[in-house]
Order: sequence, then structure tokens, then C-alpha cells
Amino acid sequence: MSRRYWSLGAITASDCEQSGWMRHLVGNGLRVLGWRGRFCRLATGEKTLTSDIREMTGRRLVPAERYDWRLVLGLAGALVVLLAYFLPMFPQRIIRAKTLFSGGTVKEAEFPVLIFEQHYLQSKHPPDETLQEVLLTVAPVEGHRGSGWGWLLQISQQGNLQVLSYGLCLALPLVCALIFLLMVGLAWFSEKGLAELLIIASINLSVLAPVSLFLAWEHQFDFSTLLFSLARAALMPRLGFWVALVGMLLMLVSALSLRRETPRAVVNWWALVFVAALGIWLLIRFKPFPFLEIWRFILDGIGVTLRISVISFGFILLVSLLGGLGRIARARLIHGLASLYVEIIRGIPLLVQLLFIWFALPQVFDALGEALKAFSPGLEAYGQWLIDLRLDPFTAAVLGLTICYGAYGSEIFRAGISSIHHGQMEAARSLGMTYFQAMRYIILPQAVRVILPPLGNEFVALLKDSSLVSVLAVSDLTRRGREYMASTFLSFDTWIMVALCYLVLTLFSSRIVEFIESKSKFER
Repeated sequence: MSRRYWSLGAITASDCEQSGWMRHLVGNGLRVLGWRGRFCRLATGEKTLTSDIREMTGRRLVPAERYDWRLVLGLAGALVVLLAYFLPMFPQRIIRAKTLFSGGTVKEAEFPVLIFEQHYLQSKHPPDETLQEVLLTVAPVEGHRGSGWGWLLQISQQGNLQVLSYGLCLALPLVCALIFLLMVGLAWFSEKGLAELLIIASINLSVLAPVSLFLAWEHQFDFSTLLFSLARAALMPRLGFWVALVGMLLMLVSALSLRRETPRAVVNWWALVFVAALGIWLLIRFKPFPFLEIWRFILDGIGVTLRISVISFGFILLVSLLGGLGRIARARLIHGLASLYVEIIRGIPLLVQLLFIWFALPQVFDALGEALKAFSPGLEAYGQWLIDLRLDPFTAAVLGLTICYGAYGSEIFRAGISSIHHGQMEAARSLGMTYFQAMRYIILPQAVRVILPPLGNEFVALLKDSSLVSVLAVSDLTRRGREYMASTFLSFDTWIMVALCYLVLTLFSSRIVEFIESKSKFER
């Protein structure tokens, strides 16, 4: 049957007007598919039935279309969610916990706003002890009956970062509802009908909203099934939670039914960054020991890794520019020195270069210092300075990465500059510009657009290769992971967390590079 309907795309608009039986047949068939009223606008002989299936975007909607069931359903779902947040959702909470261990250790904790880190407290046992019992004190929420709006108001007044994730999870369904209200409002009153970007946003948010609300409920017992089992009746969600889920289900059906109104992709590669970051967060919350402990241990290492990568990349750009200009220079000496640097450095592994800078370079400084002292008494101070010169681990790491990646970047700059037609330089020189003026104002601005994509890839590779600086005693992400693993012997958990952190950093950097590249494209 589908083959028959698809073949109707070859029928022209005049056929629809002239043939009564054909109009009747086509109209009934298209009514079943939901395409009646659109077919005769598209069947022009040039566009087939499948060339464009959008009805409500790019034009002002007529009054009848404003009450399309998809818009009404989405509007109803959004209003239901907003109403549900006035109803009780989580009217009771854990205010106190007492954890008993087999060796007699007792740990007590009070929670003024929301339970936090109790899961970690009961998961990390004292040495040679096991968890014996957890005693909970549950009390009604004061002031707002535990409604969604009340919880959000209380969290905003506290300004406590410890419950920030709870506020975000609780607010996401509201954001989804507001997006739906905005989308329906624009569809009713805008000259362009439905906004395609809002359709994509509504689809993504309507998928995430139920998950987000479920995670908000998990915060009530700190993602611990043990704590939930101890106070199941008190911690079960109330009416507002279930009403909100119904509203989100209505919005999800509405959003998915509006999918055909836009050809835009629903999911892009930013979703992979979000999934990787969400994976880290879920590991920390559902299994706080050891993942929360690992995260806190390696957090400063993430900052060191980023600092090394960014500073090194700044110097790499400078070295690459000079090396690239040297590679295309007509002066044989400059061209030879630049080519020698590129060929030698590219032939030595980065790890060997780092080890040479850390262990062998001080001996080179000593030899040069002794040579200066022996050459002339007047140079003795400079010779002694070289003998005393020692690089700290961070400086040695930046120097090693700059030297290595500068050689590869030199070839990128050389290729980018060479891709610009030589007539550009000739025209600039004919206008009276010097070589450096022509290079600065004419050649390099055009070459940057060619150079940018491979340079972005170099930064992503630099971010990963920065893990090698851990051999120089730099406390980067990799070294912090090794230190934690050496003290706890939790190798699998440690390297899962370290790998996910690197994955988030590299994926995020790749998306930023892709965005910059898209903004700098030009027609060749």
C-alpha cells in the first residue's frame, strides 16, 4: 500500500483539479496519511509528495490550524506541569541520619535543607568494620508542603551548591513547559508559524524532563536504595509528581508528532558531550565510594591539565607561525634552519623529548656554563647562572609540548600559506606593500581559515598528549589518578573516572573547534 501512495507524487496539480474520481481517491488516501490539503500545493510536477512535509512552519497559521491537536496537546501538557508544581511532590524529607558500624564507630549527620553525602558516609567503612545499621529521622517539610515551587524557592534562598543538582533536576520540567508555551504562543501569533528551533528544543527537553524529575526524587534519599527502603512510605512521591509526569507525557507525544515540521537534526554531537558528563555525575551519585572520592582527588589535576594545554598552545601558535614562515622563506639559511627543526623534532617521540628536557637538559646547561666560565672571566656570572638554572616540572612540560607540537604546527602553517595563490602576494607587492605587510594584511587572514581546522585537531591531540607530562612529576589529571590508584589499588574505578574526564574535555574542545570552523567558512 505504501508503494501506491508514494507513487502519487508524480501526479500534477492539474490532474488534481481535472479528475473528479482521482481527486476523491487521492483525497481519501491522503486523509489517512494526514497529508490532505498539502498534496495539491506540492504536486506541481517539480516536487514530489515526499519533497516537503512541513505544514505549519514558515507562514502564518490560519485560525483552524492554531487549534491543531498537536499544539493543543502540548499546551495542555505544559499547563498540567505548571499546575502540578503547586501540588505536594515531596512533602517529607530526611533531617537526620545516624550510621552505626560493627566496630562501634558512630557517625551522625544533620541536613538543614536536603540530605547530602549520607550515601558516601555509609558506603566508606572505617578500617576492619562493616555497616551495621542506619537510623533515620524523617519530618514534614516546613512552609511549602513539599511542592515543586516551594522546593525551588527554598533552594534559591539557601544558595547552597551542595543541592544545586537537585534544583536543576527539579527546574528542567518547568523549562520544558515554558518552551512549549513559547512555541505555541509564537505559532498562534507569529508571521512565521512554528519556530523550528523550538520544535527541536521541545523534543529534547520533553525526553529529558521525566528522567530529570525522577533524578530529583532520587535526591530525597541521596540515591541510596538502602535509605529508601528504611523510609519507603515517607519518601514516596505524592500527587504533584504523578500529575507532572502525565503532563510531561502529553508534551512528549506533542513534540514527537511535531517532528515532521522541521528537517533539522534533533540530536547533534553536543549530545555526546552531555552524555559523557552525565555519566560522570551519575557514577558519583549512585556509587559515591569510590567515585566521589576519586573525583575530589583528581579535580585539581583537571585544572593543571587545562592550564598546561592552554599555555602550551599559545606558545605553539607562535612557534608554528615562525616555523611556517621559515619553511617558505627564500633565504636558504632561514629555510634550512626551519626545515632542520621540523625534521628532527618530528622524528623523536614526545615522551623522549620530555625526558630529555627533564633529565638531560640540566647537564647541557652545566656544560654551557662551564664553557662560558672557561672562555672569559667576564662571562663567569652568566656561566654560573646557567649552571644553577633548573626548570620546574610545569615549565619543563610546557617547553616540551611547545617544541614538539610547534614542529607539527609549522607544517600546518606552511601548507595553509602555500594554499593561497601566489598572485595574492604579487598583487600586494605591486601595490607597494612590503613582504611583511602583504603577509600580515593579505596572506595570513586568508590562510587562517585553511589553518583553523587542523590547528583545532592539534589542540585536541595536545589535550590528550598532555597526560605524558605526568612523568615529569606534574600533578596533572593522569598523575593524580596514578597517585589515587597507588594508595587504594582501585585501578578499574580510577581509570574509568580519568578516562571519562579526558573524554569530556576532548569532546567539548572538538565541538568548540567545530563551531569556530563553521563561523569561519568561506566559498572557495
